[in-house]
Amino acid sequence: MPLKLRFLLTNACSARCTYCHNEGQQKARDRLDLAAIGHVLDTLAEGGVNVSEIVLSGGEPTLHPQLADIARRCKASGAQVSINTHAGHPTKLAPALPWLDELKIHVDSFDPQRQRASMGIGIAKVRQSIALAQRHGQAQRFINHPLQSLDEACAVITEARALAVDVKLIELLDTAGGKPLLHQLPWAELGYQPAGQGHWQHRHGTHRVLTRRCGQGGSEGGELFIGPDGVRRDLQAPILGMPEAFSLDMLPAACGAGQTRKDTGSIHANARNMIRLTRDAWSAMVLHDRRQACPTPLPVQRSA
Repeated sequence: MPLKLRFLLTNACSARCTYCHNEGQQKARDRLDLAAIGHVLDTLAEGGVNVSEIVLSGGEPTLHPQLADIARRCKASGAQVSINTHAGHPTKLAPALPWLDELKIHVDSFDPQRQRASMGIGIAKVRQSIALAQRHGQAQRFINHPLQSLDEACAVITEARALAVDVKLIELLDTAGGKPLLHQLPWAELGYQPAGQGHWQHRHGTHRVLTRRCGQGGSEGGELFIGPDGVRRDLQAPILGMPEAFSLDMLPAACGAGQTRKDTGSIHANARNMIRLTRDAWSAMVLHDRRQACPTPLPVQRSA
């Protein structure tokens, strides 16, 4: 099964969103080192684990001094690489853009005063980051907007469409406190029609709005959160170990590796182990029920 990695690059953040859970959370260590990230990716590659997506998050990931090198290293793994950022530091973001497949920018409001009051981030800097990403032309761009006001959400959707940036609307968990719901948005008045589950498209173009509830979704295979203070399978889960000592035993059960075989650190040796285990499993099946016996014996294993 595919694996999704979330590298929580730093606990530091220059925004002040009152509702943010700050994925890094723990404060004992500030940054996740490039060397530790390289060790995690090398271990997964040697174990034959399919990493489908890597998310660079935090804290604010653009505050990490090695961001561009980290993005390049992650891209070299073959996974899709995305970043969650408030985009308030365009000059820090720019060096990483060539290695990103998706740029997800958190925006509370395109109104300068409301954006500053809500996040402490100037919207002019955000616009600079969007322009840089558009000039680069590779990364798919999204505005991540938490649904706190129907009027604000409508304004964000309208402005994002003018900027040719798709939107991801996130319904907050605390809807009991009077927060609006996704279905309450005036989709038809805005010019959008349903195009799938949680997917709206403008009738006069390709602009999209994707919707989800906070905490909804996740990887179909498994997911790991890897930050300065350790490796977890969920933000609220216990720490399994340090990134520098990452092993396949820390993988979610859905990914299987590290729980069905001993990892040797060698691609050839791992492959031989898998062949041996497959032969053993087949032999056990045959002994259990002779009717499943293979008429042609499996080939004899030869050393690579």
